[in-house]
Amino acid sequence: MIPFLKHAKEASSSGSIESIERKPDNEPEYDSLESAAEDLKQALEKGDVKAIAMALRSAFDLCDSEPHEEGLHTNG
Repeated sequence: MIPFLKHAKEASSSGSIESIERKPDNEPEYDSLESAAEDLKQALEKGDVKAIAMALRSAFDLCDSEPHEEGLHTNG
């Protein structure tokens, strides 16, 4: 065998792969809608209309991204 191929063959052998089991962090699950509500609360306290609008848009986008069924849209 050619000497430089001999080393490549030896280097290609793989060892055993160690498996790591993931355990829960015991932290409360992050709620993005709760975070948007906190942003809205702070914007309301400051009276910042632009921040209020941004927080509302964020909350509506989050709610719209949740799985849901569309119902009838009526003009009331």
